[in-house]
Amino acid sequence: MSTNVTSGSERREAIADSGIRIIARDGVRALTHRAVDREAGIPQGSTSYHAKTRLALVELIVDALAARSKADAEELAAVLNARFEPGNGLDVEELATLLAGLVEALASRRDDMRARYALLLELRDDPRARAKLTADSEVHAITRQMTASALTGAGLPGSGTHVEELIALTDSLVFHRTAIDATASPRAILAAYLRGTAST
Repeated sequence: MSTNVTSGSERREAIADSGIRIIARDGVRALTHRAVDREAGIPQGSTSYHAKTRLALVELIVDALAARSKADAEELAAVLNARFEPGNGLDVEELATLLAGLVEALASRRDDMRARYALLLELRDDPRARAKLTADSEVHAITRQMTASALTGAGLPGSGTHVEELIALTDSLVFHRTAIDATASPRAILAAYLRGTAST
């Protein structure tokens, strides 16, 4: 693959994208500076210039994945905020549809999701990098706030337990769509959970 990049930020983005593809296709062990240079179609040594060590390369990729997840969360938060303007309501079925759309959007980025799951296992000895992909991340903080607001806006219990359960369920559905069955529909499962929450 040939990549035409002109700036340092574009080169770093191309390196991250290529690293994500390598991890998603061949696993974390296949990630090397030389492999990224080849995948990105950039001169040999370019990846080493921007990420001098393998750890720096992994961190560059983790940062890219975290930034994309943050953008997803902020986009859904904006949609939910618009729905919660005065005079607007959101029922359980509508919330299930919105959350299912998020699951499908994330799962459609299969390389990102596969790389994220592979890195979660690989980074068990690197808590700082791993935190950016887990419950300790800025993304998770935004997601917690958004989920609590969504539950409350739909007239459902919004306790910390309910919030964490819904986040875990949503993440599990993304994994299922990514790694097991790309055709599975998450909406019915989400709606069933939300209806069950409404009755507690």
